[in-house]
Amino acid sequence: MSTKQITIIGSGQMGRRLAELPVTKGYDVSVWNRTRAKADSITGVKVFENLEEAVRQSPLIVICVLDYAAVERILDNIGDKSILAGKTLINFTTANPQEAEALETSLADINAGYINGAIQAAPDQMGLPETTIIVSGNHGHFERSRDALAVFGGNIKYLGDRAAMASAMDLATLTWLYGSYTGLIYGIVLAQKTGLPLGAFSEILGEITPGFTEFFKHQIGVVEKGDFTVSQSPMSISIAAIQRIHDAFRNVGAQGDFVKAISDLLQKAESSGLANQEVAALVKVVG
Repeated sequence: MSTKQITIIGSGQMGRRLAELPVTKGYDVSVWNRTRAKADSITGVKVFENLEEAVRQSPLIVICVLDYAAVERILDNIGDKSILAGKTLINFTTANPQEAEALETSLADINAGYINGAIQAAPDQMGLPETTIIVSGNHGHFERSRDALAVFGGNIKYLGDRAAMASAMDLATLTWLYGSYTGLIYGIVLAQKTGLPLGAFSEILGEITPGFTEFFKHQIGVVEKGDFTVSQSPMSISIAAIQRIHDAFRNVGAQGDFVKAISDLLQKAESSGLANQEVAALVKVVG
């Protein structure tokens, strides 16, 4: 069987893109989707009505569907599980680490390899040299699928043999993303309420972000080393700063629940005697 054969299961926006890209690289692409009409319009692929037949076509199976429950239903609908033996299954459906571990175990029981993947890009960003693809799982199966993964994105980050690691990285980085984005929305509201031009806010934010990225990386290093001696920013400064921010939202009559949640964490840190440690010591409160 040619190594340039791939089966894509799922034809949503991302699944469709995952099917289109290998076609441009000379792959024979087989596609199955629960609603066939969504797959029929993809150019250059062979669409299968029968799930098992689609799986039989290729040594590499890529799944990208709505949620993990849908992945389980798909695998349950493969009556002859032996057709998965020796194949590599890459799952780009968002999962938590425990779900990834369970699927890894069940596939190992039938001698199938599992690569757990995470995509943090929009469909139109796929296939670019800078597109990051996070993966983890059996190293041998990763090596077999490396060329195909590179079709989806040029920046492949392999996190090791444990399939759960890609999900952990996905959720950890998304936690940071959504926290930052919520902070952005609150910053916009404060700017609007105080008459600060949003253009000026955007410009300054863009200029200071690289420096804060380096600060965040330093804070991760502090936690990794376990040495919370003040090195850049004592907790006490953040305790006072968040109180000023909380007061500012109250003074302009804006909803301040997000800011209060941060303030509560910092107050708990102060009560725990952490005020004179590096602000990264907040991890002791959250953990």
